Amino acid sequence: MNGEIPVRRAGKRRGRLLAAAVFIAVLLLITLASSVVVVDQTEVGVVKVLGKVQDEPLQPGLHFVTPFITEVVRMPTYEKTMEMVGERHIKALTSEGLPVFFDMAVQYKIDPMKAPQVYSTLKNYEVWMESRIRAHARDIVAQYKAEDLYTEKREFIQSDFERRLDEEFRPYGILITAVLIRNIDLPESVERAIQAKIEAKQEAERMQFIVQKEELEAKRKEVEAQGIARANQIIGESLRNNPEYVQWYYLQVLDEFAKSNNNAVIVVPVPSAFYPGVDRNASANIPLILPAQK
Repeated sequence: MNGEIPVRRAGKRRGRLLAAAVFIAVLLLITLASSVVVVDQTEVGVVKVLGKVQDEPLQPGLHFVTPFITEVVRMPTYEKTMEMVGERHIKALTSEGLPVFFDMAVQYKIDPMKAPQVYSTLKNYEVWMESRIRAHARDIVAQYKAEDLYTEKREFIQSDFERRLDEEFRPYGILITAVLIRNIDLPESVERAIQAKIEAKQEAERMQFIVQKEELEAKRKEVEAQGIARANQIIGESLRNNPEYVQWYYLQVLDEFAKSNNNAVIVVPVPSAFYPGVDRNASANIPLILPAQK
């Protein structure tokens, strides 16, 4: 019996040592896991040590940090889209005082090197962004007429939105890449008036195009006529200077008539100069009878 007591005490001692070893191993694993941070390629890590945001963010990759006192907040750096559509659409007044409703999409991304600044100064930055976007929308739309939102000026308005938002958001580390305005809703009477005006403008532009086309066609015909007249003038001068050619060509044509398959007698006037030995003071034209070949 007395020998069993030391054995039991030794067993308990080994059990305590084993439990302590397991506890230390678990603690080491927890410490190691807390000190290792993996940042994805599409984000950066904002480091907080004892609650204080550090200036340098963690870039994508594997990092070791001080465990238990360090917290890493991941922030996306890829391009995101903030949409204000449906019940969250934009409401504003035009320069004529007409109410206008439209959907808007703002594309943006966070500057990786300024992610700590975005987190520390704005934190819920999307809520702040939306309020500022709506304020800019009211100010910008108030400078334009309702029809400007339907015409080619819409692109200019979108560019104006993008420029103003970028000027305000960039210092905070938020980069605006695009602004899109869609689904514009106006009073029905205003829409009809704008559509009629657009159609009238398109018709006027079409008629102007037709007039310009006709003017170009008239100029083309004028140049063509001048070319034909000049060609005729050159041909006439050439024929006057070469009467022998006319006689030769005349005889060639008669020869072709004579060789034709028509069963007829061809009577043609021939200048007296074409007959050798005929008095040139005789009748100007002497009939020539050519029997057609059968």
